[in-house]
Amino acid sequence: MKKKLLLSTLCLLLITGCKAVKLDNGEKAVVTFKEGGISVNELYNELKESYGAEKIMDLIDSKLLDEKYEDTEDVKTYVNQAVKQLKDAAKEANVDLELYINAYYGLKDIDAFKDYLALSYKRNLWVQDYAVKAVTDKQLNDYYEQEVYGDIDASQILITIDASSSASDDEKKEAENKALEKAKSIIKELKDGKDFATAAKEYSQDYSTANNGGKLGKVNTDTVESEVFDALLELKDGSYTTTAVKSSQGYHILYRTSQDEKPELTEDLTNEIKEKIGSEMAVEDGFSTNALKALREENEMKFIDTDLEKSFNDLVSSQETTTTTN
Repeated sequence: MKKKLLLSTLCLLLITGCKAVKLDNGEKAVVTFKEGGISVNELYNELKESYGAEKIMDLIDSKLLDEKYEDTEDVKTYVNQAVKQLKDAAKEANVDLELYINAYYGLKDIDAFKDYLALSYKRNLWVQDYAVKAVTDKQLNDYYEQEVYGDIDASQILITIDASSSASDDEKKEAENKALEKAKSIIKELKDGKDFATAAKEYSQDYSTANNGGKLGKVNTDTVESEVFDALLELKDGSYTTTAVKSSQGYHILYRTSQDEKPELTEDLTNEIKEKIGSEMAVEDGFSTNALKALREENEMKFIDTDLEKSFNDLVSSQETTTTTN
C-alpha cells in the first residue's frame, strides 16, 4: 500500500515562521502576490485534510516506539536487506532509485524509506510483545494440557517417493504407489518376526539414521512432522505402526520405545508457550490495529486539533474495517 507524501515542507514552514512575512489579515504567509497571498493556516489545513491523518499516525507511533525499542542490529539488518532488495528491483527495472521509491511507496528518498522500514519493524515488535502480554491463564493452561507432551524415544524406516518435481501427475502417482507398496512389504516382514533395527539398516532411506537401526532419538512436536508425532502418540511402548504413515518426506514405519513424562510448567516453558500463542494471535485480523491503539492509549495520547483528531479516528476506523472484510 502506498504511503502518503511526507509533510516535511509543512513542518519546516511552521518551525521557521515563514520569515514572519504577514498578509493583510495578520496571518503568516507562505506565498504572497501583488495583492494578498496564501497563509500558513491555509497550507496547513489543506495538507492536513489530504495527508495529515496518516502522517500524524506515523509520527505518533515513531515517537512512542522509538522510546521502547532501540535501533538494534536486528533492526539495522532488516532495513539494510530491504534497501538492497529495493535497489536490485530498481536496477532491474532500469528506474532511478528515488523515482522508484516515490512511485511504489509515496516517499521522497531513501532516508524516508529507511525510516518507514524501521517504523514497520518496531510496530511488529510491539504487536508481538502486546500479544504475549494478552495471553490469558486459560489459554496458557489449555495449551499446556493439549499441546505439550513428553519426548518420545522413537525409530523409523523411511521409504521416499522417487519422483522429480518436473514429473507428470501419473509419474508422481506411480512413484507414490511404489513407495507405499515397499513400505507394506516391510511391515509384513516385521509381522513375520524381522527385527525393526535390522529392517531399518536394510531398507530405510533416511541415511542419517539407517545405520543406527533407524533411531531418531527423542522427538517432539518441534522436531518431526505432525503426522509422524501424532502416529507415535497412538503407539504403545515397544510397538510399531502397522500402517505406513505418509508425510512430506515419504512413507514412515515408526517404532516407539518409550515416552518421557510431560514436563512441568516452569517459568521458561510458560514463556515459551506464551510466545507461541502470542505469535498466532499477532497475525489474526485486526489484532495489530488494536495493539497499536492500546499503545497510544496507554501513553494518554490527546489531540489538540479536533479536525485532525477526527481524520485520525476515521483512518483507524478504515483500518479496522479493512481487516474485518479481508
